[in-house]
Amino acid sequence: MPRIRLILEDDQGKPLSTQTQRVYELEGECQTLDEIEQATETFKKQALPEIERSLLGQAQQQFVASARG
Repeated sequence: MPRIRLILEDDQGKPLSTQTQRVYELEGECQTLDEIEQATETFKKQALPEIERSLLGQAQQQFVASARG
């Protein structure tokens, strides 16, 4: 079963935090076009909200740190 590993990094290539690395296992065997399309659609629905949440959390931390001084 194919897997996708995502690591959110800053501009210097350092992980944003310990929780920004995630491995997603694609559903199915991914041997036909239909299986690949279904697996990638499921991946997007699962991964994109988590990525957005991580990025928003990081932006909030940076905003709070800059507001403090």
